[in-house]
Amino acid sequence: MEEHEVEPNADALIESLRDIGYTLSSALADIVDNSLTAKASTISIKVDTDPERAAIAILDNGTGMTKAEILEAMRHGSRSPKEKRDMADLGRFGLGLKTASFSQCRRLTVLSRKGSSSFAATWDLDLVVERNAWIVEATSLTEGIRFAETLDGDGTLVLWEKLDRVGLEKDNRNFIRLMDEATQHMELVFHRFMKAEPGQKPVALAINGRPLVPVDPFAEWHDATIRQPEDRRVFGSGMATIQAFILPHRNKVKSDREWRRMGLAEGHMRSQGFYLYRNRRLIRHATWFRLAPQHRLTQLARVRIDIGNESDADWQIDVLKASASPPPALREHLRRVIEGLGGRSKRVYKKRGAKLTDENPLPLWQRTKVDDRIAYDLNEEHPAVASFSKSLSDGQLRKFGSVMRMISASLPLEALYHDMADNFASMEQNSPREHELMDAGRELIDQLRSFGNEYREIEAVMNSIPPFSTDSAIVSRLIKEAQSK
Repeated sequence: MEEHEVEPNADALIESLRDIGYTLSSALADIVDNSLTAKASTISIKVDTDPERAAIAILDNGTGMTKAEILEAMRHGSRSPKEKRDMADLGRFGLGLKTASFSQCRRLTVLSRKGSSSFAATWDLDLVVERNAWIVEATSLTEGIRFAETLDGDGTLVLWEKLDRVGLEKDNRNFIRLMDEATQHMELVFHRFMKAEPGQKPVALAINGRPLVPVDPFAEWHDATIRQPEDRRVFGSGMATIQAFILPHRNKVKSDREWRRMGLAEGHMRSQGFYLYRNRRLIRHATWFRLAPQHRLTQLARVRIDIGNESDADWQIDVLKASASPPPALREHLRRVIEGLGGRSKRVYKKRGAKLTDENPLPLWQRTKVDDRIAYDLNEEHPAVASFSKSLSDGQLRKFGSVMRMISASLPLEALYHDMADNFASMEQNSPREHELMDAGRELIDQLRSFGNEYREIEAVMNSIPPFSTDSAIVSRLIKEAQSK
């Protein structure tokens, strides 16, 4: 049997590698992975958005590379995914530097300094296509390499030029928008690197001099966040550390800004789920891995899963480090975690509902519970309703009762739940006109006085129930008016 070494066609393959599926956000994150693996404490991204000279540079103060290390790093498939890696290595297939870069640009230059020497290598796709050969240009000179002067001491510069995938055909507005999205992406993906964790020093990440701000999806900074104990599970070739969090209800959050911060870019409903970290780097987020649907009763639930790079094959982590699936040995346990979280998240809402009912001694809407069924009906014993009912004839009273039951049966529960969860701060009830409020208040005071209540008790009640609770000045006027009679 004859053996033949069949080399890939450089022109066709390198163009095909550009379409693996990277976005600008995931491509930049892949380059940052290399900087973190090189133990960088400072990573600076420089962006020139001028269409005539557009470029992106990623600079770090990591360990740097020698000439031989740079050339090896520029090789496609420089590391086997089966090769055992350092525990802190964020790499996967030995393709990230090249494929991430080529997905956005046609010219990639890597300049690195280590000790007293520096070396640079360049992939220019136009040259590869022209010569149909795997040609890398190399030099020990730094002149002419953009941003080279900003590389101070040991470290590496990754430079993208000939940016042809960032929407620069007409102007730079799309490029700027994509960079904004990439900024938000990295603030979430690398949030654990940017803050101090036990045994880890924080890493400074910046774009054009503006520091990135870590986005904590678990709101660990808030006192009302519920943290469940860590749960360690051994499976396959590794271990998973699982910790669940229940975010605070809207009423325990001080401001709209704080609430939106907890909801991340997608809002609370779409941000629930598992957050999978590989060596502290976020791989997938806001997913239940198809083990359960997203539900409003679990929208405050988020679960952190930590794994090491030895578990890549078990979790089926892809080249982009953007996709993963839990191994069969863990799926049933994760399903049980979700079921338990649903109960905790529901209790946050039930507790709040009970509190509101207890604080309102004269509810117009009456909450009743029979077995597992909860219903809200207009309260026929509310003083305003009872007083009006007495003025009606028997026929009118029957019609009024029918209208009340129709209103109760038509309460838009789904819409209310949605708005309470997502737009609590912007919700407000329509207030009656002042003369209507005064008339209703006089009637309520007369009824409560007939029950033997003191004025101070009546004032306290009125200040605690809608619609009077929104205007304490009118309540005070009504009490003084009643006392002067």
